[in-house]
Amino acid sequence: MAQANFKNCYPKLRRHEGGFVNHPDDPGGATNKGITQATYDWWLKLAGLPRRSVRHITDAEVAEIYREQYWNKCRADDLPWGIDYATFDGAVNSGPKRGVKWLQKAIGAGVDGVAGNETVDKARRSVERTAVIRRMCAYRLGFLQRLRTFSTFGRGWTRRVAEVEVDATQMALENLGYQPEDQSKKLSATADAANQEKKRQDKAAKATGSAGAASGVSADQLDPSFALQPELLWLVAGVLVCGALFYLYKRHVSGERLEAYRRKLHSIAETL
Repeated sequence: MAQANFKNCYPKLRRHEGGFVNHPDDPGGATNKGITQATYDWWLKLAGLPRRSVRHITDAEVAEIYREQYWNKCRADDLPWGIDYATFDGAVNSGPKRGVKWLQKAIGAGVDGVAGNETVDKARRSVERTAVIRRMCAYRLGFLQRLRTFSTFGRGWTRRVAEVEVDATQMALENLGYQPEDQSKKLSATADAANQEKKRQDKAAKATGSAGAASGVSADQLDPSFALQPELLWLVAGVLVCGALFYLYKRHVSGERLEAYRRKLHSIAETL
């Protein structure tokens, strides 16, 4: 169904995968163009070639690894356009099994991380591809938020997922026959929803923060038996601060999605 789409998805993926890095907080270790040293070692061994640093991996090798070890393992050739890209990028970022699981959750298939016939069939029969893509990206970001390295890489991951959502959505709309003007209308509607969500989260964060501030200045007005337990005051204040931070982060997510949609809309407008 999407046999020709690897050539469209691959350049988009490569935008998110830079050059050589070896960040001490990255469990993947030395990585170049998104390929870890461990993956490259395995690939070279399979090809009967001597081990060498991933610094020297060629573009041809990178493309082949992405195609064989990620795209094909997700059966992306059999998935609808847009859904294939969202699955592929998630698989590269977090492993093929995880990428397929997000797809399976989004379409109501059995969640086993294997792109079998049920998964492909349900993906193909999806009535609203763009909704599937949004759900996949939401599940993906929820998973990433729980990783211990999110404090280090979270900002970049959040932007990446937002951009994948937008690119995959436009890809789906284009494949469904939407002209640029109609694509803009659909994308604008989602951008408006993201903007409203951002405003709600901002309001919630301010309300929670105000409650936290109030709890600090009115302790003497509480019941005396409570006032004698300062650790409880700290607990309440801590909960309120955590609540405010939660809403602030949710606002950040909505903001990244909003900006990604706005950039895409601007790009489409330039072609009209």
